[in-house]
Amino acid sequence: MRHCIWLLVLVAGFGSACGTSTNVEQERNTLLALDGEWSQTTKEIDKFLSYFAPDASMYPQGMPIATGSGAIRDTMTKMVSMPGFSIQWSAAKADVSASGDLGYTSGTYQMTVNDAAGTPMTEMGKYVTVWKKQSGGQWKVKEDIFNADAAPPPPPPTVAPSSTRATPAGRR
Repeated sequence: MRHCIWLLVLVAGFGSACGTSTNVEQERNTLLALDGEWSQTTKEIDKFLSYFAPDASMYPQGMPIATGSGAIRDTMTKMVSMPGFSIQWSAAKADVSASGDLGYTSGTYQMTVNDAAGTPMTEMGKYVTVWKKQSGGQWKVKEDIFNADAAPPPPPPTVAPSSTRATPAGRR
């Protein structure tokens, strides 16, 4: 009889552990809020970087993949040091896995930099950010990719070398 009671308690314990569920809607709202907070930190590099997991990767357009805190810091430092740099983004949607440990946000961005003449140039684009819940329960960016809506400008035309054939003295 004692064995049956212990077995019943053990089964009930396993059943309740397996029955834990994630409030996916609440986690989606959390990610949307975090994405919005993060978008306000672009002028503060350390605060901006605090949203990334230590082993995260960033995939900026026209630049190599930056993986890890140091590489992401270097990439962002280069970006924010461009004359006239500013970026704003807004999440349009978020989703979270049923287990509640992986999610994403996606939306649109607008980035402005000055061209060589100092004229502001604005780029419109879209992004996807993958978030992963860390061991302490905090969401951190794991992967971040963004790209422009418009095709990049064509490369400048190449100029064929002019003929530099020397003519012998006295001839024309």
